[in-house]
This record gives sequence, C-alpha cells and structure tokens, in this order.
Amino acid sequence: MRSANSLEGLAVTGSGSVGALSLELPGLLAPPPGIGGGPVLLAGAGAPPGKRRLRLERGTSALDLELTVPTPEISGPPGALEEIGPRSWLLHLPLADPDWERLRAASPELLLFGNARALLDLGRPFIEAVGELRRRLGAAPILWAPRVAVPERLALLTYLGVDLLDATEGLWRGAEGEAPDATLGPILRRKDEPMRPVPPEEILNAYRLEMAMVRRALADGRLRELVEVRLGSEPAQAELLRHADRQLADLLEERVPVISDRMGRYAYRESQRRPEVRRYRRRFVERYRPPPSKRVLLLVPCSKTKPYRYSRSHRRFSRALEGLSGLARLHVTSVTSPLGVVPRELEDLPPARHYDIPVTGEWDEEERGAVRQAVEHLLSTGKYASVVLHLDPHEYGFLTETFPPEMETSWSLLDHRSTTPEALAGLRAAVERVLPAEPVQGGPLTVVREELQALARMQFGTVAAEALFAPPVRLHGRPWFQRLSDAAGKDLATLQERRGLFQLTMEGARRLDGVGAPGIEFEPQLELLGDLFTPGVRSADRGIRTGDAVLLRRAGELAAVGEAALPGPLMTELPRGLAVQVRHRFPPALGGAPGAGSTPR
Repeated sequence: MRSANSLEGLAVTGSGSVGALSLELPGLLAPPPGIGGGPVLLAGAGAPPGKRRLRLERGTSALDLELTVPTPEISGPPGALEEIGPRSWLLHLPLADPDWERLRAASPELLLFGNARALLDLGRPFIEAVGELRRRLGAAPILWAPRVAVPERLALLTYLGVDLLDATEGLWRGAEGEAPDATLGPILRRKDEPMRPVPPEEILNAYRLEMAMVRRALADGRLRELVEVRLGSEPAQAELLRHADRQLADLLEERVPVISDRMGRYAYRESQRRPEVRRYRRRFVERYRPPPSKRVLLLVPCSKTKPYRYSRSHRRFSRALEGLSGLARLHVTSVTSPLGVVPRELEDLPPARHYDIPVTGEWDEEERGAVRQAVEHLLSTGKYASVVLHLDPHEYGFLTETFPPEMETSWSLLDHRSTTPEALAGLRAAVERVLPAEPVQGGPLTVVREELQALARMQFGTVAAEALFAPPVRLHGRPWFQRLSDAAGKDLATLQERRGLFQLTMEGARRLDGVGAPGIEFEPQLELLGDLFTPGVRSADRGIRTGDAVLLRRAGELAAVGEAALPGPLMTELPRGLAVQVRHRFPPALGGAPGAGSTPR
C-alpha cells in the first residue's frame, strides 16, 4: 500500500506499508543502527535448511520474510517466483506469463527482485526487467533490489523506480578497503598499501548523505539532473541510462508533468534524451500547425533569457522591425537546442519557458537533426512564401539544404553578431523586402486567435483545439492573461503567461466533451464536493499527464473539470493519493448526476 507525493522518472515518493511495516519511499535498509531512522535489515536466526530469514524493523513495526536460497545463489533459477511473507514475493526475472498472472492476482505490496544484481551487471536485461515489471504490475508494488546499491548509484536506481535499496554492497566493499565517494566513484586502495577496512559508520554516512541529496533532488524536480551528474562516477551508469531512455521511454514520458515552474538545466549530452524534450519534439511534429496568416518565416537565435521575447537581443529585433507594414504576417521562430525550434506563440509552453543549456556555437548531429526536422515541418504545414534567417550562416549553414529551391530564402547576417546596428539594419531590410503589405483579414485579433489556437493544438490535439475555438469566440485580457469566451460572454478557457497552458471552465469543458479531450470516470456513488482522490477513480485515459486539464464524468455524464495531479495510469494503479484538483463542478441540472455539487471551486 503506497501513496504518491511526487514523481520523477519511475520514482514515486511518499509513504508506503507492507503489512504492519510503515516505510518512507524511497528508502534505505541497513543493519543497526540503520540510516536516518529508516528500516533496519536483520538476518533472522533459526531458518530451516535451504531457507533464509530476513526481518525488516522500523520502530515498533516489523516484517518477517522467509525465502528459499537459490542455486546458484548469485543469479538464482530463471523464472523463480515465491511468496515470502504477507503480500511479499520473491521473483527472479524473466517470468512466464502464468507466473505474471499469479503475481497480479496476489496484489503484492512488496517485490524482492532476487536476481537484480546479476542482471544489473549485464546492463540492458536489468532495464528490460524493470520495464516489464512496471508495465505488468503498475506503480503500486514496492520494489526492493538487494545488494545493488552503492552511494554513487542511488540517484539512478531511484530514477529507475527501485523503492528500497540496502547498504549491503557498500559494507561488503568497505570490508575490503574500498571507500565510497558518490561524486567520483569508489576510492580504491593502492596495491602496495595494506588492506584497511573502512569503518561501517563512514560507509553508512556516505549512504545517508547521498540519499538526502536524492530526496532533495526529488523534492525540487531535479533527480534526472542528479542522475546525469553522477554518470561520471561509473561508466556502467551511462550505459544503463541510455538503455533506459530507449527501453523505458513510454514509462518515463508518462511520469513527466506538462507544467513546470522551475529552470531545467540541460548540461550533458544525455540531457538531449530527456522525456520532456522528446515529448515537445514529437508533439510539435504531430500537433503543431503555423498560424495560417503568417507568410514570412523569420528564424532567429534563441537567448539565455526565457521567454525569449524578454531578452535584450529579441527586444532589439522587435524594435528594428517596428513600423513595417504587414508585420502581422511575420512568424518569429527561435532556433534552439534541445527543442529544435520554438515559435513565438509557444515561448511560454513548458519546457520552452524554463531551460538553460551551454552555448558553444557547435551543433552535434542529434541537435542538427532536431532543428532540421522542425524546420521541415514548419515549411510543409505553413503558408510561407519567404524565409529570412537572422542567423550566423557559418553556425547554421546546416539548414541550407532544408529549404526547397523554389522558396525565397535570404540570410540577413554575415557573422555571429546579430544585434549590431548593421545587423539590425540588415534584418529590417531583408524582412521589409519580402513582407506582404496586405493586412490580415479580420485584423490583429485574427492573428492572436490563430496563435492561441496553435498553442491549444499542442496542449489538447487538433480536434479538441478546433472544438474549443469553433466560432463564435471572443478574446479578452492582456498578453499575460488571456480569456476566451463564447458569443454570450461565457468564459471557455483562460491562459496565464507564467503557466503556459489553458485552464478550462465549465463551458469550455462542454465544448471538448466527446472530441478527444482527456477524461476520467469516477465512481457513481461518489459525492464530488472537493478534489478527486485515487480510490474514487474508476477509469482514466492513459494519455493524461500531471498538469493536464481533464474532464470528470459520472456514469458517462460530464460532472466537473480540473487539473490532473497524477498521470492517468497511476490514478488507477495507486490505492491512495490526490488524482485531480477539481476547479469547477457542474450543477446537477446542467450535466452532473445528483450529488455532483453545484459550487464552482
């Protein structure tokens, strides 16, 4: 039994219990005196031949386990499955389908991954085993991987969803004179030095400090960053992370929120493969369409300041173009790594609003490929007649082959200096030469509407965005706070700059009902007076991500709208925890069953 406070990677932080034993997750097991008040791992006495007894204690609660000693003990027989205690099972992966069915029927609370150490040494099989386990059994079971944890691995193993780790391996290595160091990896004694065992308290202190770092990173949403920092301590970790980014891509993306208010630091090559980066690139190609009124594509460099429009360089670009006739036809788009390109209307969309990356002027092939793919998508779906590149032709020359010969393309720079008076004059001249003079039909509000609809496509998908913006609609507010309403003046959605995504009202939810918007069905007998928690969730769309605007239904009827606090799959996998922060509830006469509540939150 577990609940979720926060998610990152496959890690689920919060409380958990197995029988009478309560746990803080992620957790560390160690012999007395333990680590930071966590559970103590004891070897039980009096086990019958061929058996081993273990006891986990925390305070006055305890869990006793009895497991068969495998032969050979290090790897264990493939496909072994054994019940070893209350709602506790020992498994050696891979398992056959009947064993998985047996395990799923047992609803285990604790899984002891018996051959984790052997598979970890092989690399990819460990990642595949973790993936199969979570896909088949979900996030609810607490996973203990024995004797794989040393301090420098705690971040990665936690990121991969291992809930319980133990200090056994570090103590064993310490007895042979190996001192732990989470930053550089183990400090080995020189061959000409006598072996001096490392004091157990020194080893446990290293575990204690690193686990505190892991928990702090989890609380700040920076566990992936810590994982990448620790890769240098052990090359095998880089191998495991690369396998995980490929083999577990669906599970990792599932856990990443669509909203964020923190700065993401993308300092390593592995940062290019982060789930939120891949999701942005994929959704850009699948969902994004340039505003139809845009006729000239202007490609500019990104900036350290986010959103780009507030940076010194981009403000200079804007001032250089002031007063040009037909400026509404210009589509300003920033070229950037790791996202590829970010059109002006998507600058507040996470992760575009909050990221930092080293800038050297050198692009590797993966970065070039992401930019080329995005630009090709813009050209194939937009209605551009011309392209202006206010980019260094030497640095961005790899884009030349992207443009079709029939499209008018011009470079407004000769070098990397984009904000000198000469460069800005060249920008204005290049844009003025190709910018159509005819105004946009419907005026400036038409352009704003198109840009907001492009953002809605990224959030909801094409069909739902078209339903939300189906005429007649009206726009109200300022650039930093937009309101979308219908012809009667009833609000459909609001958009705050700092959040970057639409929040739906009751009327907006009605427009999206039945057109692919993410939805949740909750128990018919539930009186929805506040937020929705996981015990009340009957089913949830698997595509729901934390932060998504979601529709809540009772017996198929629209009852409320809110913001997802968990990914859709975890709403039904976890027995406890907040599922949806409810924003508005429908009066029973307007779309909810009796008891749905009548007061908007």
